[in-house]
Amino acid sequence: MLDFMRQRARSVWTKALFLIIALVFVFFGVGSFGDDAQVQIIVTVDDEPITLQEFQRAYRNVEANYREIYKERFTPELAQQMNLRQQTLDQLVDTKLLAKEARRIGFRASDEDVRQEIATSPTFHSYGSFSPDRYRRLLRYLRMTPQEFEEQQRNRLVIERFQKFIDGSIRATDYEVEELFRFEQEKVNLAFLKIASADLVDTVTITEQQVREFYTNNTESFRVPERVRLHYVSYAPENFESDASVSEDEVLDFYNTHKDDRFTEEKQVQVRHILFSLADGVSDERKAATRSTAHRILERARKGEDFAALAEEYSQDTGTASNGGDLGFFGRGRMVKPFEEAAFGMEVGQVSDLVETTFGFHIIKVEAIQPERIKPLEEVADTVTEELLERKSRAIAEQRAREDRKNIAGGTTLLQFAESVGLEAKETPLVNQNETIPGLGRRPKLVETAFGQSPGQISDPVQVDNTWFLVSLTERVPSRIPAFTAVQEEVEERYRSEQAERLAQEKADKLLTKLKETKDLASLAKAEALTVEETGAFARRGGYIPKIGVVPDLKTEAFRLTPEAPVASKSYTWGGNTFVVVLKEYIPADPEQLEEQRDDLRQSLLQRKKTAAHQELTKYLKERANIEYNQRNLSSAL
Repeated sequence: MLDFMRQRARSVWTKALFLIIALVFVFFGVGSFGDDAQVQIIVTVDDEPITLQEFQRAYRNVEANYREIYKERFTPELAQQMNLRQQTLDQLVDTKLLAKEARRIGFRASDEDVRQEIATSPTFHSYGSFSPDRYRRLLRYLRMTPQEFEEQQRNRLVIERFQKFIDGSIRATDYEVEELFRFEQEKVNLAFLKIASADLVDTVTITEQQVREFYTNNTESFRVPERVRLHYVSYAPENFESDASVSEDEVLDFYNTHKDDRFTEEKQVQVRHILFSLADGVSDERKAATRSTAHRILERARKGEDFAALAEEYSQDTGTASNGGDLGFFGRGRMVKPFEEAAFGMEVGQVSDLVETTFGFHIIKVEAIQPERIKPLEEVADTVTEELLERKSRAIAEQRAREDRKNIAGGTTLLQFAESVGLEAKETPLVNQNETIPGLGRRPKLVETAFGQSPGQISDPVQVDNTWFLVSLTERVPSRIPAFTAVQEEVEERYRSEQAERLAQEKADKLLTKLKETKDLASLAKAEALTVEETGAFARRGGYIPKIGVVPDLKTEAFRLTPEAPVASKSYTWGGNTFVVVLKEYIPADPEQLEEQRDDLRQSLLQRKKTAAHQELTKYLKERANIEYNQRNLSSAL
């Protein structure tokens, strides 16, 4: 149907369908959601606004996607760690910039393009064709008007065409692929001596004068940061669950909207296979011999021999042969196309013909089939009800926080107001932005809000994860540098550790000088009563070196060492330990693996270059754009 529509976009039937969609837009207009909330602009990108409502809608979708991916592992803490709110805002800004640049260059998406995209989207299909009712329900769920959705789709199409134009100019040459292969596959093994500063701490002698001088020269590092004490009232969704209710119609509406994307289990098949591998570039004679061998085993399988036993004996898939060739259940899109087509085209117990893929020849047997299944409403009703209750509870919590803030009379403290309405205002100890609040954990946004207040001032509602807060500053203690006597023990400990690290560095440098002359690490270690250790083989990627630590400079130098010049140019320090290093072994990339990985490496390299190009373009556009943030409204978003 999709191909037909694209090929016959100007046919009478297609135009009629577009007319239906257009009418949906017309009669399901801007006011259809009853959202009379005041428009709050949080960012302006070259005079184009991004509203708080846009951000909240986008964030809800991002949050829903991650919740679908992570399931019960998705928590407010994880969302905060991933900085999802800032990511969402950045993406909205990027979209504005890219759409504007694409149009400047000349990319367009007509009304007909947009309607065709909507008409062919399976999301809006019911029984194989576009459903206006399904379209309305989904947009109502997204809290978008059709006009807003149409413009969003138009921008997406324009940006996609722009990015495809950029991608079309990107190439990955054979030389680049081979360099990437070498870069990722070659490894080194280092031998080293470790001089631990912890072993030298007791040898450090210090005087009070040295300690005082250390304190005087580093007073700023002992500074105690500014701290605040605050009252806060929290509006957690779970406290408002009793005020929320979900009707059967709402559950049914949500279920019908998401029947295809959330409540449908795709068809899956369980198969066993026997693989006869073919190397890239294999001769025609060798390929014919392999095919002949595979045919003999295929005949045995079709005559009823135990397929699992045959797979265990003959399959060259080392990952599954010992398990009788069992690949378990999988859906479409998981296997290479010829394999998938054969597997999904057979009945239970059927054995395929020989199937040729890039891996070789396969014999496939279907063990079981799980047909596509739409989960019935009764199976998911509780989950849907729970999710809708959670959403409604969040909305009620926000509404209550905003109403309470409006009702606080001038001169009333947060504590007094909380007592008057039966809420509890809690007080924190003195905290800075990096410290935790008892019972809440680390909440820098709340502390930052208090830092920006005058004593007694009550904030607008502040959202942290799914909870809303009213915050009031009660005490501020300025930053200060404590007297020497108050921190003397800490000063002594830091000075002693620093001196021990200096001694370790000096010792390592002396050893390195000797090593450069002798190039005999074992003899040097024996003379100094030290132990030679080895990192084991490691690759270039990342900065971590086994048994040493995160030392990117050493990792870079390690791959420049040679058997003729094996000694590192200097000693390296990590975690209080200093290391003297030599090259133990260089392990080159295996050229035989290059041909096996060439196609995957090329695709990986192309994707990296495309991603880098898109990032550079976005960076370029941001540097030249006028982006203004409304900090007051932005605080409600972030």
